[in-house]
Amino acid sequence: MSAPNLKEIEWAISELESQESSESRYTLLAALYTCRNQILGNTQQVPNIVAYSAAAAEESEVLGQYGDSEFFRSAAGKPPAKVLTVIDDLLDALQVVNRRAYDNVIRKLEGI
Repeated sequence: MSAPNLKEIEWAISELESQESSESRYTLLAALYTCRNQILGNTQQVPNIVAYSAAAAEESEVLGQYGDSEFFRSAAGKPPAKVLTVIDDLLDALQVVNRRAYDNVIRKLEGI
């Protein structure tokens, strides 16, 4: 399955905007708006996490199995920088659709 292109995202947004209001519709719209903004390149370059990582020299570093949740099973064996990039995208969407949950995650990270 290939990544959606801008035309497909615009079509999906227009379809959802014509439907009745619902929480799930707003959640999906927020994610689509975020994707569209990323494709259009909001003129801000996303920093390459690997370039700033102390472990950049060790590209063979991968995450271990930290738990039995679906997330931990999916992340196991993957490079930490790539996992963090996916989580960053998720948090961008969460910031739009549920600011309170986003703020709680950031607060927990700051407390580590």
